[in-house]
Amino acid sequence: MADYYVTPYDLGYGRHVKFDHEFVGMDALRARAEGPQRHKVTLVWHPEDAGRIFSSLWTPGPTYKYFSLPKARYGQFQMDEVLVGGRRVGISMDCGYVVRDQAVVSLAVIDEEFARPGTEVRVVWGEDPVSDKPSVEPHDQVEVRATVEAAPLDSFARTRYRGAQS
Repeated sequence: MADYYVTPYDLGYGRHVKFDHEFVGMDALRARAEGPQRHKVTLVWHPEDAGRIFSSLWTPGPTYKYFSLPKARYGQFQMDEVLVGGRRVGISMDCGYVVRDQAVVSLAVIDEEFARPGTEVRVVWGEDPVSDKPSVEPHDQVEVRATVEAAPLDSFARTRYRGAQS
């Protein structure tokens, strides 16, 4: 379960953490600060895999969990495994189609050794077993090929809007 925890360090905000006062979780966060960190990246989903997922809504065969088209900013976020060679190396969150980039993307935090742009990973998309929540439709779980890219994906936001902090 701890694999699904996200810290300020994983998101690139570690420079804002100060241990000069007491707070809940301070010891756990300090321990995470001293260990290896995950890095925030964008995962660009393989177009064929994304197309197969979306078209499963109206074609015979397995039905996969849908994603927002275009990306909704008000929906619930999912947490899915990111694998390399069958090993969990991070988590994928906030998936959807981004019109401007013409791509299905998700924000992810992954182990440093796999955070280089161009690295191929797999996202385990969907729930297994499927949730009992009535808002979660029946679906099959599927692995999706994805490529690691910078976060944010948009070069203007990454270089000029935010400065050179990526």
